[in-house]
Amino acid sequence: MIRLRVSRCPKALLNGPCGGAFNEKCEVTGNPCPWLKILEGIHYLDGATFFNEHPLLMEIEKIPSREVKPKHSNFWSRVEKGKALSIEFPIAAIRNEVEIAEVITKTNSNLYTIPDNPLGCPHFSSTAFATYLKHFGIEVMPHLTAKDKNLAALTAELKTAVLFNFEVVLLTTGDWPSLTLPSRPVFDLDSANMIRLARLIFNGVLPTKETFEVEERPRVAGTLNPHYRPRVEAQRIARKLTAGVELFFTQVVATKQSVARIKETFIELKKYTNVEVPVMVSLLYPISDNIKLLLRKMAIQTGNDTFEEVLEEVKALDIAGGVNLIVLSRNLDVWLNLWREAYEKIREVFK
Repeated sequence: MIRLRVSRCPKALLNGPCGGAFNEKCEVTGNPCPWLKILEGIHYLDGATFFNEHPLLMEIEKIPSREVKPKHSNFWSRVEKGKALSIEFPIAAIRNEVEIAEVITKTNSNLYTIPDNPLGCPHFSSTAFATYLKHFGIEVMPHLTAKDKNLAALTAELKTAVLFNFEVVLLTTGDWPSLTLPSRPVFDLDSANMIRLARLIFNGVLPTKETFEVEERPRVAGTLNPHYRPRVEAQRIARKLTAGVELFFTQVVATKQSVARIKETFIELKKYTNVEVPVMVSLLYPISDNIKLLLRKMAIQTGNDTFEEVLEEVKALDIAGGVNLIVLSRNLDVWLNLWREAYEKIREVFK
């Protein structure tokens, strides 16, 4: 079996590009991503993978274990109907427990997602925050990233997700540490191998080869980048499907054309696998001219499509499980007003 290694990746990833190649250039160095050109020129052959999966995880997968059923949740019931709504918790806008409670009481969401320090700037521990939110009786999904966490640390985070009955866990490589707070990043696993690790732990098998009892497990979600070329992105998500992902959350989508790229990517995916899983499409609200400038710097397509027009395109996407809403504001009162505006628009389209 052919194996590929790329030594020029600043994150030392051995399994393909992360989500941080903006305009096909590395977010760390600004140089062309060494992985993208390679993936344009290769393809899977008869299901064979070209990539070096984590040898320990492949060994542990040989240990017999039972397939634990996923936890029943209102969120997943809505996903199956294509009408789920998740919102990203406004971690940059809240300051105390009172404000956390205010967000929960004044919003209406099937799932609350907790980002892991977006753009590499430190905010909160997503797992600890999700554990706290469970006391409110809501459904949660922390983002777990490989940045700054080795295999042992990720194992502890995933076992915590089982113990505190999270509904979903989103696994992704993670953003490079912010230039405003330099630190030495750790990328011990890539996102596909994180998914592989999660499925092992959620079935009661640890990397130490110890086993433990699991009655119900969280769903395993991965990320999808509709701004990469469909051929490249199809190969990235094919690996995640092989690893055991059950749901995708997209990076931010701001145009109808970007929604169409999701469909194009899944058509390309048919060359590699027939496995299908639903997609939560991430939408940003509002998209001002200043926000458009930031999105373009991150290689996210912008245009003149309205929020409602993009919503209609998402609704027509047959693989869509629903909408993941990200509201931008560091002021909680402003955030809540924007949330109400966006929620009314979503409810009108998805009624």
